[in-house]
Amino acid sequence: MDITKGVYCSNCNKNVNYNTRGEIIESYKGYEVNVEEIIAVCNICDNDIYVSEIESENFERLYNKYKELADIITSQEIIDFRDRYNISQRELTSILNWGKMTINRYERGAVPSQSYNDLLKLIISNQNIFKEKVDDAFQNERITTRTYEKIQNKLKKSNKVFFQEMVISSLTHVEDEYNGYRKFDIERLINLVSYIADNVDLYKTSLNKYLWFIDFESFKVNIRSITGLRYMRYTYGPVIEDFKYEEILNHFDDKIFKEEYEYDCNIRTQIKSKGEYDLSIFKEEEIEVINNVINTLKEKDCNEISRLSHEEEGWINNKDRDLISYNYADKLNLNFN
Repeated sequence: MDITKGVYCSNCNKNVNYNTRGEIIESYKGYEVNVEEIIAVCNICDNDIYVSEIESENFERLYNKYKELADIITSQEIIDFRDRYNISQRELTSILNWGKMTINRYERGAVPSQSYNDLLKLIISNQNIFKEKVDDAFQNERITTRTYEKIQNKLKKSNKVFFQEMVISSLTHVEDEYNGYRKFDIERLINLVSYIADNVDLYKTSLNKYLWFIDFESFKVNIRSITGLRYMRYTYGPVIEDFKYEEILNHFDDKIFKEEYEYDCNIRTQIKSKGEYDLSIFKEEEIEVINNVINTLKEKDCNEISRLSHEEEGWINNKDRDLISYNYADKLNLNFN
């Protein structure tokens, strides 16, 4: 490659044009990097000459490869972490009790020591460790109350998202006879629960039965479930697989909330609607099924609904904790028309 004008050759003692050649740097700081180094060569004397732009690119290429192999944290990882919690470079250095310019240097490309690198990796991957560092910084007055509360709010939201993703993942399966040939859809489920709770006195014990009857009736009528949930047989009737209704009620509260009260020496949990459900995500034929099931069951108490579920073949012909195939939908005893 020929590049013209203005590069000084110390051997020729003047500005010259130059060509380039490539060489492989095989190792660096104990790591096998195999990175190409570009070397500028004087067109007149064939000696190697220094070109700042080329050397900068060589250094960046080598360092990036080394940082990748040595698992050195990248500038972008630190920036993304700060963005996640909306904290400044100075706030992060205060939390970690480091020098004021430390994070600034790392974000500009400086390589941290092994101990600093490991700690940064740890707080990014482990939210509990980061929380401990934040608590320590607040207790020792290295960060303000405002910073502390800002991070705590972000941690709570992050925890909620994490658990939501776990729940969704655990309930999502390949479409088959056990989810009514629909992948689990959390938006459909939460909007459906909110709508049911707005129309009936809905309790945790009856929630599973409403959902089961709605999904199975939908499969019977429309050849597909509404939520994509899988249900298992249990003592008091069909329930969402692995009792995940508990986690759904705890972590998806944007459209529903719980009220607990004592009834006949027991604690009952009623599910309330915030009235913010969106029925537009359902087809007309699905809404018809939903309303038909609600109208059929709403005058019945939890015990009666549970008893009715025990009369269904999907419950009778399975053992506790067995998944119930949607193929039993065609044999539903209850008439929802």
